Amino acid sequence: MFFRYGIKHVTMDDIARELGMSKKTIYQFYKEKDDLVNQLCEFEMLGQEKSFKEIGENAKDPIREIMLISAKMREMMQNINPLFFLDLQKFYPVAYKRFQKFKEECAYKDVYRNIKKGIEMGIYRQDVNIEFASRFRLAQLDMLMFGNYFSFEKISFTKTNEILLEMFVYGISTLKGHELISNYKKLHATN
Repeated sequence: MFFRYGIKHVTMDDIARELGMSKKTIYQFYKEKDDLVNQLCEFEMLGQEKSFKEIGENAKDPIREIMLISAKMREMMQNINPLFFLDLQKFYPVAYKRFQKFKEECAYKDVYRNIKKGIEMGIYRQDVNIEFASRFRLAQLDMLMFGNYFSFEKISFTKTNEILLEMFVYGISTLKGHELISNYKKLHATN
């Protein structure tokens, strides 16, 4: 419900009604709505860390890893109202801090590792500054989730992320990398 409507728009009464239980029962497990939001974010971040780690370990090359992560993000973002991220940032500092920690300790390291490996394999350009490119990719995500740079009326939240990611990966790739991207896109189009 938080993902669908934004956190502020969902009350504890709404949650109780959705779960078919009393608020009293919910309060036996969560002190307040903040506690519920914080635990939900912790659960989601741990799940994302596990997913991204598995993708990284199983992808045969960095471009495939990015494509798989993109598909995972698309699946996740289809069900998230951008209000969720704005509410998180504005009203739930503990959960927002956990999200920031996830970005620094998981997402940043994964992007950095991916770029480094791609350079070593010759599918990313040798002249890419890994530190800068990794931070730039995270800045794109921040801009998407927490900025007011995009209106999602004409292009969806999910599609905007795909465009940003595609611009990023094409920008750091060699011709060999471009060929891999094209091949994976063709493969995805036929599935």
